[in-house]
Amino acid sequence: MSYQSALVAACAVLSAGGVGAADFTVSPGGRDTNPGTAAAPFATLTRARDAVRARILGGKLPAGGLTVELRAGNYELAEPLALDARDSGSEGRPVVWRSAPGAKVRVIGGRLVGGWTKVTDAAVLGRLDPAARGQVMQADLRAQGITRFGEMKSARGWGSSEAGLELFFNDQPTTLARWPNEGFTTIRDLPVMDFDVRGTKGSRQPIFNYEGDRPSRWAAEPEPMVHGYWFWDWADQRYRVKSVDPAKGLITLDAAGGEFRKGQWYYAYNLLCELDQPGEWYLDRASGILYFWPPSPIDRGQAMVSLLPNLVTMTGAADIELRGLTLEGCQGTAVSIDGGANCRVASCVVRNTGSYAVRVEGGRNHGVVGCDMYQMGDGGIVLHGGDKKTLTHAEHYAENNHIHHFSRWNPMYKVGIELFGVGMRASHNLVHHAPHVGISFCGQENTVEYNEVHNVVQQANDAGAIYSQPGIDEDWTMRGNVVRYNFVHHVYGYRGHGCCGVYLDDMFSSMHCYGNVFYQVPQAVFIGGGRDNITENNLFVECNPAVHVDARGLGWAAGGEALLRQRMTEIPYDKPPWSTRYPQLLTVLTDEPMAPKGNAFRRNINVGGKWDDIEGKARPMVLFEDNQTDQAPLIVDVKGLNFRLKPGSPAPKGWQTIPFGEIGLVKNADRASWPVAHAVEGAPAGATVNERLALRYPTPVAVPTTGVALTLKETPERAAISGPPCTAQLSHDGANLLVTVTVPIRDPAKLVRTDVWGSSDGVEVAFRDATDAKKPGVTWVLQGHATGTHRGSADAGATPAAATKLDAAGTFKAVVGADRWTATWSIPLAAAGLKPGTGLKLGFNIGVRRSETDEWIAWAGANGPNWQLDGTGVIVLR
Repeated sequence: MSYQSALVAACAVLSAGGVGAADFTVSPGGRDTNPGTAAAPFATLTRARDAVRARILGGKLPAGGLTVELRAGNYELAEPLALDARDSGSEGRPVVWRSAPGAKVRVIGGRLVGGWTKVTDAAVLGRLDPAARGQVMQADLRAQGITRFGEMKSARGWGSSEAGLELFFNDQPTTLARWPNEGFTTIRDLPVMDFDVRGTKGSRQPIFNYEGDRPSRWAAEPEPMVHGYWFWDWADQRYRVKSVDPAKGLITLDAAGGEFRKGQWYYAYNLLCELDQPGEWYLDRASGILYFWPPSPIDRGQAMVSLLPNLVTMTGAADIELRGLTLEGCQGTAVSIDGGANCRVASCVVRNTGSYAVRVEGGRNHGVVGCDMYQMGDGGIVLHGGDKKTLTHAEHYAENNHIHHFSRWNPMYKVGIELFGVGMRASHNLVHHAPHVGISFCGQENTVEYNEVHNVVQQANDAGAIYSQPGIDEDWTMRGNVVRYNFVHHVYGYRGHGCCGVYLDDMFSSMHCYGNVFYQVPQAVFIGGGRDNITENNLFVECNPAVHVDARGLGWAAGGEALLRQRMTEIPYDKPPWSTRYPQLLTVLTDEPMAPKGNAFRRNINVGGKWDDIEGKARPMVLFEDNQTDQAPLIVDVKGLNFRLKPGSPAPKGWQTIPFGEIGLVKNADRASWPVAHAVEGAPAGATVNERLALRYPTPVAVPTTGVALTLKETPERAAISGPPCTAQLSHDGANLLVTVTVPIRDPAKLVRTDVWGSSDGVEVAFRDATDAKKPGVTWVLQGHATGTHRGSADAGATPAAATKLDAAGTFKAVVGADRWTATWSIPLAAAGLKPGTGLKLGFNIGVRRSETDEWIAWAGANGPNWQLDGTGVIVLR
């Protein structure tokens, strides 16, 4: 009998209400000097492990394997349960560590804390907020033998901070004293501005001006910390505060290598003076005194601090199963599996960990099945394995797990389920309520199927509910990944400003996205410059837009080609099995490799939202075939989240029924709980669903022959500019669009006159035919410099020849004065393929690069390049 067959047989016994006799029994009331029988159980898991090890060493495993049964109660571990090859079962004879029938078994990596008294020290009371005096309790951890506190220090990379000791009360995480109590405060200003990323300015100096005067209270705190999104909304970091200067309103951080931007958000923590509400705590690491304002009477609750790095480790182990246990209270990952084969974590509850619930590195055929996981400091399940060069599958799987409310400590890129490698599967999972990604995948031939994901990406925007692992291993060799039969819904991004459903980042290629249902998901399928991605037979409801493809490899990401070519040389793509499974790779290096070729959208249904957002340069390369975008399907019950199609509903030719009723969790003997309740939250107040695609100026601006004035006063990200605003005058003469832009300056000598767009002073005008909102025309971009040099740009999708021709057909003039310079165009609309005249509607924007104030300026911030006109404004000739 195979291992899987043995487990199936065991599950059948469990579901029938019977459990076989245990080989060894453990009880909190037992003794390690006992023989480990039901009548005389062991007390500890390590003693049981040693008994199992001796039994295995003594001879062949019995038919059906060995079972260690844990009776109800708390097992506070003195050290992690370390299992290795000596503790392994064999094929058809697994070693199972399980809870007794109906027993609540808690395996704890922390210590329960007692000895609580009221705070009476006058110095401490003086530091506490007045509201907290008389409410805060204290306990001496050192006196209770607890010394593993962890360290408060600056993280040196995104998501690399360790939580250290944490406090849990009545099985809930509590809050390390912080300000503000909820949400964030912002960087008011930066005293130094020393770098620019494609128009986004910032500072690499770890000093900033803070809002208000609250930080003045922190100057006397011994270890103040801050946690924030300092430059990008997808990159958070924790830093130690070096100093607070109340006189100048400045905070200086221990943040070598950090990057900061005005308006970004953060909060401060590890501050006794901010312990001002129930549920907050603070640890004085010098004295070992823990301070806590309990949310309910301390003598009626249970306080626990986390201590151990792990609860269970399996190194080179095989055929071992953990079943029906509650695993909690460690500073790191609860269960860590390294190498080996055929190990499972099944029907367990994993909660209140400092890092992940389960992490698998290498090995073969490890599984996490039927578990409930929540309140982890990092993510849920990590599965790494397989061999890229040989395309050997790891065969790891995450199945039927409920993973929610995770990434408490490191919110970015600590995902619900991570597949990284070759040949793994995430199926029938429910993932929800997380600050960032729900499920991520990277590598080859991985499958993400039958999962439900909702209310994730709650603290970021440039991220996806299902995400190709960013910045690690994207290249053209990402082949054979399948995302099918998933239900992704109610995903809005931070502050409701948009995110993505299935997000293929930075050239990720060859995904098959099939049979999924997307509801209220901005940019439901997002292809970031990759190739050969097939999106078919999906249902998009109220998504804005349903699909996106960009050509970043032909623009700002073009510099990455050398690295992508190098990665091709690292695998034998021209030899089997690569050459037979993925013949497209044989020609990719000679077929415009940075172009988004081979992407196709077939037989999809879109209703209630915009269909596509395709960058101009990418559109000619994208295949659209038999998509239904102008006829609403008959959905059973949208509000009730039943997205089956009614009989007779219109659908594309060849449409295959989506097995909607099979998506999500399944009731079986492996499921840790049933039924499963999970709250679904709608869009936050003021949500735009996708701010980048919401017009900055939705009311068309009338442009008469006598002219109309515009003011340019914001950045492309829609923040206020630091220098004086620019102005523009628009008019037309019936044939030509006339544009004059005035850029205020203080010193003409500071104009940068290199004629290199982006690094010298210049102005650009972008426009396109907007008569039919569903089928916008080619986006034209004209650029002019203070030197008088001008050009037509192909960045937005026009061919280089057409852009040059339009530029030559018009006129441009630049005039530099003492306090301003002006750029003036006469643009012949007929040369752009447009019919001039009253009523012509144009998507429109103006962008300015001003070197003197080191900023990019826009009429309508596009949350991207100025020529991304979906989110800017419209003008109409009158």
